[in-house]
Amino acid sequence: MIRQSTPENKDSIAIQNDIFRNNRKILSEHYDLGELIRKKRITRGYINDSFEIEVLRDGGKSRYLLRRYRTGIHDEKIRFEHALLNELQERKFKFSPLVIATKDGTTYVKTGRHLIDQAQENYVAIFSYLPGKDKYRWDTPLCSDEELINAAKMLALYHNTIFDWKCIISWKELSIIDEIKLLAEQWKGYAQNAGKSPFDVYFLKQFDYLLRTLSKIPSKSAYDAMPRLTIHGDYHPGNLKFQNGKVTGVFDFDWSRIDARCLDVGLAIIYFCSAWDETRDGDLQLDRVDNFLVSYQEAAKEIKAIGPLNQLELEYLPEMIKMGNLSVLDWILSDFYSTGSDPREYLKYLRHSVRLNRWLESNYQALTSCVQKHNLLP
Repeated sequence: MIRQSTPENKDSIAIQNDIFRNNRKILSEHYDLGELIRKKRITRGYINDSFEIEVLRDGGKSRYLLRRYRTGIHDEKIRFEHALLNELQERKFKFSPLVIATKDGTTYVKTGRHLIDQAQENYVAIFSYLPGKDKYRWDTPLCSDEELINAAKMLALYHNTIFDWKCIISWKELSIIDEIKLLAEQWKGYAQNAGKSPFDVYFLKQFDYLLRTLSKIPSKSAYDAMPRLTIHGDYHPGNLKFQNGKVTGVFDFDWSRIDARCLDVGLAIIYFCSAWDETRDGDLQLDRVDNFLVSYQEAAKEIKAIGPLNQLELEYLPEMIKMGNLSVLDWILSDFYSTGSDPREYLKYLRHSVRLNRWLESNYQALTSCVQKHNLLP
């Protein structure tokens, strides 16, 4: 997920200066990359703090991305992400970032962070800087048709590159279908502690409807029968870099986990194909869904590894789209109620996801017809 930037005040400038000193210390003590001479905070991030940094070494300048992971993340989760990125490099996937090793050969640094009057413990990692341009956010996702087609092909390439990887890291997460079964109690807790902001008012108004949506999920047996792999988990235009209509970089793998391949496709369709403008907010644009699936299926069939979505996956893809939207809804609610974020900003996100869910219910047959024609397997 990515956030719009906000104006800096004196406190935030002081914090940024403190972070700069911390970053310089981390580089000098734990990395052999050179002297930090410039940093620029990437203000689009929701979950982690990320910085574009420039270092000077032997008269030459190089750029990297430095990430401070969110407080509370488990180190096994980070190790899983980094193992995935290393495996992608081993498999010649050229579009994901390199994890830069520390002086002692690890892929991250555990460090204390002291900002003004608070102390936090964080994990820090440095990645290679990917080429191309950051052109989109998750709430302004309507890239060009050429970019959409190439993004679908890139997702197929990623899935077919990593499909048989067996990670030795012990990190385990619930599948989305099991997570959804736990959401009702969490959402009830949010409702019980809701305030009076526009976000709270809208959430409480939609609360009974949202609870009903949680019971409308496919059978566990059908879900478990679908091909599983390490999904990206947050594949949207804001997590891609583009150049001349092509995808030049795929990043933010920190939501990656082992789950149904079909879920990753469903989430991507939500992000790439739903409208955000006032007149059509929440509508899934079936022409874009059609273009995405044509491109994904043809690219996956040509690669001949895990191959294109099979008949079972296509049958349940509309359900995966709905379940993916429920997971986005949960992120909106949990992030708002855990961070005290801007209620008007998050109201925009909540309305979009609720409207998308209602669109999916009202247009289920049209979506099913659009999806089912893309079966390329005999």
